[in-house]
Amino acid sequence: MLGNRVGVVVGDVTGHGIGPALLMAETRAYLRILARNREDVGEILTRANRVLAEDIGYERFITMLLVSLDPQKRTFTYANAGHPAGYVLDGSGEIKARLKRTGLPLGIKPDMAYPQAPATSLSPGDVLLLLTDGIEEAMSPDDNIFGTERILEIVRSNREKSARDIVDALYAAVRQFAQNCDGGGDESRLSFAGAVSQASP
Repeated sequence: MLGNRVGVVVGDVTGHGIGPALLMAETRAYLRILARNREDVGEILTRANRVLAEDIGYERFITMLLVSLDPQKRTFTYANAGHPAGYVLDGSGEIKARLKRTGLPLGIKPDMAYPQAPATSLSPGDVLLLLTDGIEEAMSPDDNIFGTERILEIVRSNREKSARDIVDALYAAVRQFAQNCDGGGDESRLSFAGAVSQASP
């Protein structure tokens, strides 16, 4: 991204199969082009939504959380188009910030404006957690939902490990909870556990 920032995005398209996969590839291409010319993540989602709304129609939409990290200032900004909230946990495991929704999913309302959230500072030991709904909504054989609290507890208990280890621990816990079931035929639901970034000293 501009200004030596690092962009991180998680998203989900409604539906399954080739159509949604192509739509996500199209969305990715739009984001890459826009991120090379604009710094405001809210403006990036606003412009992407305007184009996507013309292509999607009413049968699909895309949830998306776009984060722009500034490694030099140790800050980030974000915009959230109807995606599950992200979290920042501090060194003690407490929730420092929630990356809440700032607008509707992409493709629903062409004139939707997505505001960029104010910059959030990161301290050494902080963990930035971005999720897909496949983790939160993972089901056990007896129809219990994995849920946000389980996710946060696993991250808390592994917060001193590397980002890769945190993701692996979360993935393993969800698989064990679901007892390796595919959650009703959607085998991709557990294929991506989440994105974790840690603030180093």
